[in-house]
Formats: sequence, structure tokens, C-alpha cells
Amino acid sequence: MINKYIIGRLGNQMFQYATVRAFQIKNNLEKEEINLDFSEVFQRADEGGFEDSLSYFNIPKYHIKPIKKTPMQKILLTYLNSIKAYYMIKDKIFHTKNYSKIMYKKENKIQPRLNKHGLYSFRLGYYDFKNSNIKNKCFYGTFESSKYFNEIKETLQKEFTPKYGILEKNKELYKEIENTESVCVTIRRGDFVQVESIRKNLYICTPEYFEEAIKIMQKKVPKAKFFIFSDDVEWCKKNMKFPKDTKFETGTDPVWEKLRMMYSCKHFIISNSTFSWWAQYLSRNKEKIVIAPDRWTNDSYKEHNKIDIYEEDWELIKIK
Repeated sequence: MINKYIIGRLGNQMFQYATVRAFQIKNNLEKEEINLDFSEVFQRADEGGFEDSLSYFNIPKYHIKPIKKTPMQKILLTYLNSIKAYYMIKDKIFHTKNYSKIMYKKENKIQPRLNKHGLYSFRLGYYDFKNSNIKNKCFYGTFESSKYFNEIKETLQKEFTPKYGILEKNKELYKEIENTESVCVTIRRGDFVQVESIRKNLYICTPEYFEEAIKIMQKKVPKAKFFIFSDDVEWCKKNMKFPKDTKFETGTDPVWEKLRMMYSCKHFIISNSTFSWWAQYLSRNKEKIVIAPDRWTNDSYKEHNKIDIYEEDWELIKIK
């Protein structure tokens, strides 16, 4: 069994599933079934969007049950978590900002031993996980790097196709997306602006960022037509400036429909959001232009986050 402890909403879930799916395929482990533990996700169901969002897509059957770890896996995981807690607290107290660098070295050093016992946990960078003879394999972490699954990109594009057809009310919008130099603009607000602790770390893509990105895209794609996707569409209409012929997704579509509309666009202006990231990654346009902020977070993880989640061909806008 290949187990993954799932955290977050759809964008996060896709990174985590993609990583274990790639591990399964690359190591010829198709006979070993995948189990996804949604315990933490289901506990946050009342917050909105915390559900098994993978169930909306054409993903091979997987189990949903709590992970059972071996005694050695429990010991190693406790040891790793204690190291993380120690250096995180030290980083916050003394403001050293060395947490990411220290943990990157620590995780690299301990990884062979973890992998030997079927444990895979590496949050601050990419690591080429090694297969284990242990039948009960357990993955922990966010794995926000395409390096984990680029080898199976075409498989993921198929599996992350919604099970359901295009909604009737959106067919005209799909036609416009397909028949124009469509640019998907994803504007994340919600907890990024409403929750102070989250805002301090993640509110990076301001209206000024999007205005600059639109100007850059217009120069690169003279016939660009912009399609706005947001969790607060009305706020965007009232408070932001867009070209006259800009189109807006309603903001009320199911998450699977919204994602399909987004990745159907030809070019992308993304925010520092995993959902936004997947829209550009699933695009079938080989000539796509992707514009992104030059940093993903404001905390001490930013150096490694940039290495992990950023793609080489993106055009970056400097965030002040």
C-alpha cells in the first residue's frame, strides 16, 4: 500500500496525489494500491472547499482510510517532527531565518534512512525518493515541485480531467476561450486578505501586480483577451482595472468546472496559489506564456519555495 496523508484543498491535493502516483508508476508499483488519508481535510469541512476534491476527476480508484504506520515509521516520523519543531521555534525566537537552510540539510541527511523504512517526508525541496522493500509506504508533506511528477505529465493531464461534461451555461464562455488568445487571470483573495496571519505571509498579488502583468501580457500577446477567475469576482469588478472586453467567470462554478475553464486558456497570469499553479501546468498550449510574482511567500521558506514551485519558463514580476 502507498499511503499519503492529505492536507489542504484541491490545489494542494493535486500536488500530493501527483507525487505518489508518479512514484507508483516510475517504480512499477501499479500492483500496490494507493490510500489517501483525508482525516485532517474532513475535520475542516465546515471551512469550505475542504473535501475529497480528487473524486471529481478521472483518477484511478484509491482507498480512503487512516494510515497505519509500522513501529519504526512512527519512531522516525516523531524524530523528524521534533527536529522541525526545534528549529522552527528557534527561528521564530531568535529571528535567524535559517530554518529552511538547516532543515534542507537535515532532511537530506536522514532521507536514505527514511526511504529504507518506507517513509517519505521532504518539505523544503526536491528529493529523488528511493523505493523500499517495505510494503507499507507512507508519504508526508506538500511536495510542491513538478520535479516529482514531470515524467508522467501526460498521464496527469488525463487523470485530472473532470468526470463531468461542460455545464450548459458555460459553453459560450468555453468557445471564447478556445477561439481567442485567451489569458487566464487568477485572483486569490478569501483568507489571503481576510485572516491577518495568512495575509501577512501570503498576500502578495495586489491589484497593482495584476495591472502590471496585464500590460506585459498585452505587449507579448497583442490580441490577448482576459478571463478573470476569482473567489471574489464582485470585488474584482468594483476595485480593479481590466481591458474593456474582459470576461468574468461567475465565481459560483464547481471547482472541477472552474479548473477546466482555467487550464483551457492559452496563457496565464497566476497568483501565489496552488490552484492557480495547476491551471497553467495542465494547459495543453506548448507556447503558453506564464506571468507570476517573483516570490511565493513572505516568510523564511521563500528561498526553497522559489526553487520548488517555480517553473523555468515563467516571466516574473518583482514584488516590492
